[in-house]
Amino acid sequence: MESEQKLNYVPETLLKKRKINERAAVEAAQKRAEMRKKQRKASLRTTFKRADQFVKEYRKQEKESARLRVLSKQRKTGKAKHATLESANPNQVLLVIRTKNTHNVHPKIKKALRHLRLSQMNEGVFVRLDENTRRQLKTVLAYITYGEPNLNTVRDLLLKRGFTTLDNKRTAISDNMMVEEQLGQYGIICVEDMIHEIFKCGEHFDAVAKFILPFHLHEPVRRWREKRFKTHMAETEGEIPYETDVNKLVELMN
Repeated sequence: MESEQKLNYVPETLLKKRKINERAAVEAAQKRAEMRKKQRKASLRTTFKRADQFVKEYRKQEKESARLRVLSKQRKTGKAKHATLESANPNQVLLVIRTKNTHNVHPKIKKALRHLRLSQMNEGVFVRLDENTRRQLKTVLAYITYGEPNLNTVRDLLLKRGFTTLDNKRTAISDNMMVEEQLGQYGIICVEDMIHEIFKCGEHFDAVAKFILPFHLHEPVRRWREKRFKTHMAETEGEIPYETDVNKLVELMN
């Protein structure tokens, strides 16, 4: 008796699907291989540094260390002079703007900038000129500009670039109800109250300044920057503070 041999039947649609899946798998593997190749090239570009670059970075850090040592010595001997920073006015308000990046700089400088909340270039904050702030500003003079803001500057910055953090989100300060909810305990119930508290360096200045996130400003006109930086000096032998008319600067950056 002749045995019957049964053949397995595979639907044509399933065969087509298999081919499509196989083709997709091959394409995905090729893409992954190309991606790994690009990543390796990028890694080589970022990790490879010429010897003179290492020397340049080392000298930069050495210069910063020397500058900080001189500054520390000047503080101890009382010889440090920094114009507005030496003001005896306990209610003086400064607008501080970061003007330089801090790649490969001394850790003390990074720490001072972090305490001032100036984590990025072209950020600005209002500060009360107390002893602690004065010390931090002197440490980072080569990376900032500062000056006394007038009432118009305070108002323009708060109205145009005033932001705070609510529910872990960056939120514009545009609602008086929000201000009252967050600062009402200090008798501050609207944006105008905030402006007054900052400009007059009121009793609750610190709470209001902390409520405001650092201002994100535009890059100023290039020619202006070149001219100003030529006049700015922060040599190891002695320092000239980079004080400027921040009101004119804010007009360029706001």
